[in-house]
Amino acid sequence: MATNGIFSIVKKGTALVAAAVLVLLASHVALAQVPAGMDIPANLPKLEGPVAITTIGQAPGLVQVGLLLKQLKVDVYSDDFLEAKDLVGKGYKVLILNMGTSLKGMGAAGVDLDSEIARCDQLVAEARKQGMFIIGAQIEGLKRRTDEYDERSNQAVTAVADLLLIRSEIDHDSFFTNVAKQRNIPIIRTKEALDFKYALGVLFGVN
Repeated sequence: MATNGIFSIVKKGTALVAAAVLVLLASHVALAQVPAGMDIPANLPKLEGPVAITTIGQAPGLVQVGLLLKQLKVDVYSDDFLEAKDLVGKGYKVLILNMGTSLKGMGAAGVDLDSEIARCDQLVAEARKQGMFIIGAQIEGLKRRTDEYDERSNQAVTAVADLLLIRSEIDHDSFFTNVAKQRNIPIIRTKEALDFKYALGVLFGVN
């Protein structure tokens, strides 16, 4: 088996294990109770599926978000390499762009951040044509905000999202807060990764 193929399998396997643990923990969270440390604005848009989700930088957080949506019984399609053409004729209502990068993931996939950002721009252009709502999400926390690659992924996604859903710890410098204010878009901050379940439940009307 090619080395790239091995790295890809390892990446996906690790992401699935982390996601499975997250979903198991989230299954014990009472949706009716706002999690401690969550900052969630009133009057959020009410969204519905189906949802398409991808990663801009090949970080594995999209697996966790996708499994939480499935647990909430929201129809979701997840693809690391989602392209604009994949949005055509599928009836997707929401596009989730997962922020943060994995150099190992990009290397295994044979892509670089420039091509990932170009793919992001193409996806957004098509999503706008389809009237889709775009969420910029970052569920993995500080480990995906460590270098210039993460920053470029964050900047690309926050510039086009209609709503930001992030871990509070990555907003230590108020970058995400300031973008949300400048662009007049809602931002949801959660203390823990598993609290994304509550936030997604609110957005998709299943709390």
